[in-house]
Amino acid sequence: MKMVTLSSYPTMPDAMIVQGMLEAHGIKTVLSDQNNPYVPVFGGVYIMVSDDDYQRARQLLDEHQDA
Repeated sequence: MKMVTLSSYPTMPDAMIVQGMLEAHGIKTVLSDQNNPYVPVFGGVYIMVSDDDYQRARQLLDEHQDA
């Protein structure tokens, strides 16, 4: 199973909210925290999904733009 980046967020709590929504809809996710602890402006937290789930996950994000 190939994992692809769906979206990125500035902080872990922001990403976890979206992760929870996706997983509530049956989409498995992986978070990749690329934040630099010394300069948090650089990096971000990436949400990754399987390439098979990408289109459905993208649609859910579009429907929940407040997330």
